Amino acid sequence: MFRTLEFWSHVVSSSRILKWQAVEAIVCRCYAKKARNDGCARAHVDIPPAVDPLCPQPCERRKKKKEGILHKIKLKVIEGGTNFGTPFRRVECKEVCPKKPKAPPKALPAPAKKLPPMPEPRPGVQVSVLGADTAIGQYLALLLKQCSCIKKLRLYEAKDSQGCNRDLCSVVQDLQHINTNCLVQAFSCACYGLERCLQNSDIVLMLESGYLNVDMPVEKRFLYQAPIVKSYADAIANECPKAFIIVCATPIDCMVPLIAETLKETGWYDPNKLLGSLAVPEMRASTLAARALCLEPRYTRVPCVGGTEGDTLVPLFSKAVEYFDFAQHNTEMMTEAVRNAPSAVSRCDGPCQRVGDLSEAHALAGLVTAVAHALLCHDIPRVTGFVETDLRQVISPARFIAGPVDIGGSGIMRNLGLPKMTEHEATIANVALSSLAYRQSMVYDWYCKYRSSSTRLDACQFEFFCPRNYSRFNDCAYANV
Repeated sequence: MFRTLEFWSHVVSSSRILKWQAVEAIVCRCYAKKARNDGCARAHVDIPPAVDPLCPQPCERRKKKKEGILHKIKLKVIEGGTNFGTPFRRVECKEVCPKKPKAPPKALPAPAKKLPPMPEPRPGVQVSVLGADTAIGQYLALLLKQCSCIKKLRLYEAKDSQGCNRDLCSVVQDLQHINTNCLVQAFSCACYGLERCLQNSDIVLMLESGYLNVDMPVEKRFLYQAPIVKSYADAIANECPKAFIIVCATPIDCMVPLIAETLKETGWYDPNKLLGSLAVPEMRASTLAARALCLEPRYTRVPCVGGTEGDTLVPLFSKAVEYFDFAQHNTEMMTEAVRNAPSAVSRCDGPCQRVGDLSEAHALAGLVTAVAHALLCHDIPRVTGFVETDLRQVISPARFIAGPVDIGGSGIMRNLGLPKMTEHEATIANVALSSLAYRQSMVYDWYCKYRSSSTRLDACQFEFFCPRNYSRFNDCAYANV
């Protein structure tokens, strides 16, 4: 009995020891111990390792090799769950780790945005319109005010009046309200403003100073306009000798040689900066050809050669469309229509017998705009102008002939001469050149008589020297010798 009792007592005692050890193991594994220095309950595995003062590293937890039931319980504890009703919270490293210096980027950094500088003033030219007191001058001023390459527009009235407060001043005040970057100024001959109007001008446009009857003969119109144009040329030589001169005062066939002789006397003649306008007859011829062919007028161009008006004007309708020629009777009919266009649009009442002001102003504005763009090196336009001929291209009795030219920054770059013409056009051109030679000889005789540079040409009726007259062919012969 004693042995049996001792055996059972030993079994009971051993079972208590095993039970206590198991409970203690479960408590150690499943419950967290309280930290001594920290107020929160944390698991042993969640306590971060000691930070190395020499090389601080981010807090990383160790990973166990085996993943069992205890690992799943730990994950729940870390994620903020509970274990048997005991709350736990996620442990994080509260110590701030110093930031590592960033490596320099491989690519270049983006440039810093800078404020754009103020744009420079837009380049432009200064245009002086002489004889702007007519209706053509006012319409032309309206069109040139809208040109972006013109920075200053000066208008000069050639009619003598009682003071400067005339209609031109009202027109200028009206033009100033247009929102374009072009300054418009008015000058009058009553205030002696011709010299001030021409100062520092890049382009000088000469218009007719008064209304002339288109039915007047060329000699009368020349005698009326010659003294005024001569005074214009003298003022240009004094104020703006390097300006590009566009002559629109009729008869243009006579005014261009007169200006050339005047500038030669002063020593400022440049044949590359003197141009007689054929914009108006060329516009009329192009429009007439486009209507006959049912084409767009702006894509049809009919060049004009020879002179600028009347019998000297030769429109080349064979150049209107490539590989197409009008019949001879149609060419003759359209040529007569272009030559008689000024009379066709004239009116019968009053001393003013010109009503083609709008179309002429449009054509002249296009020519001035093309020359302005060429002087600013924006373009190299090809226009038709009445210029001095090149002896290497054309041998004729006339020194000045109309033909196509290319305009650049320094003026006329190249004179293309007379283009290839049909037999009928060549016959008309020969007659036109003979008429031009007569008109230019008349201009030379008048210039030799009134050679003085004084503005009062009527007071100088004598000749300073005995002129020597040479024909065109003799000049060529002497030049070759």
